[in-house]
Amino acid sequence: MLFVALAFCVLGYVLLWRTRLGFEIRAFGQSEPAAHYAGISSVKIILVAMLISGALSGTMAVNSVMGGPQRLVMNAVEGAGFIGIAVALMGRSHPIGIIAPALLFGFLYQGGSELAIETSIPREMIVIIQALVIMFTGALDDMVRRPLEALFLAFRRRA
Repeated sequence: MLFVALAFCVLGYVLLWRTRLGFEIRAFGQSEPAAHYAGISSVKIILVAMLISGALSGTMAVNSVMGGPQRLVMNAVEGAGFIGIAVALMGRSHPIGIIAPALLFGFLYQGGSELAIETSIPREMIVIIQALVIMFTGALDDMVRRPLEALFLAFRRRA
């Protein structure tokens, strides 16, 4: 399933940055009035984006819903949407940028389940660790970005 997810990341990148439809989706996401002024149909973009996202999420969830436990499990994918939002925020909503955060949260989720089974660490502790990762990532982004931008600008001026 990992290779399917990586293939979808690459296909998403190609779709969003190398096609006219991807340009229209990005333009609509940046400014709806500007996209409407440019002649981009808002209804078309909303429907296409919803169809694509629904197909991708359904494809990724089918394994855990239908294949894993060999039986019907109530609330099998509960909370997956919130983890998906966190992954998208950490990956800057870029198809290639979400690979590392998705792996991180996958390791945290699966490792937390293993820890809850083998030790006395409660499952809620892993949720707290995930929240701390999100908080520190958001906070450190501002602290790290400015010095890196200054460094790159200094190198650009020298060249």
